[in-house]
Amino acid sequence: MKKIWIYVMTVLSLSSLAYASAEENLLDSANAIKNMIYDSKIKIPEKVRDNAQAIAIFPGTIEISMFLGGRTGEGVMVVRKDNGTWSYPFFVKLGGAGFGLQLGVEKKDILMFFKSRDIVQKLSNNKMTLGVDASVAAGPAGESAGRGSEVDFSSEVYTYTKTQGVFAGVSFDGSVMNHDYDKNIELYGNSISPEQIIESDGLTASYAIEEFLKSIQRLTH
Repeated sequence: MKKIWIYVMTVLSLSSLAYASAEENLLDSANAIKNMIYDSKIKIPEKVRDNAQAIAIFPGTIEISMFLGGRTGEGVMVVRKDNGTWSYPFFVKLGGAGFGLQLGVEKKDILMFFKSRDIVQKLSNNKMTLGVDASVAAGPAGESAGRGSEVDFSSEVYTYTKTQGVFAGVSFDGSVMNHDYDKNIELYGNSISPEQIIESDGLTASYAIEEFLKSIQRLTH
């Protein structure tokens, strides 16, 4: 048992050392979305995409399973503005516990669709628990995506993961989302809140920001 915990702690320590800049996070997030779009096996219902008022992507999220497991990841989020366009991106973190039956470490790309802009208000206290502050469900995909009338679209958040080429809807009950203020400051150069980022039309753009927003446009059209 001691060796197992040493192994787990070593993995967590190594993951924390793999620091990526804000620009790198944006490009990784854009690439993760593009990989999902271009995967012919992925079929996300139009109803999920069209009704999305916010989208978050967590590329390369590390998930550890060993009876009581956990996950940790850095992600990027955008919110649909009143005119239908997408806001500038801002950074969020994902963490939480899970249950596994064997020792293992996986890296997953996690995609989340939010049906309401209330997500921003719920994150205003710097923490939101999926399944508590917002109902969450595995997003319909594949065959179920073609039977939209049979899918219950009552949840506030729909989640998908892609691991080693396998794409599926997976629920993340109990996962906690937080703002990543440090990454937002790194990207935009000053202290700025997610609310200010969302409402702003004049923030300095960059190649990484433009590439990320292009990937969001492809995903939602």
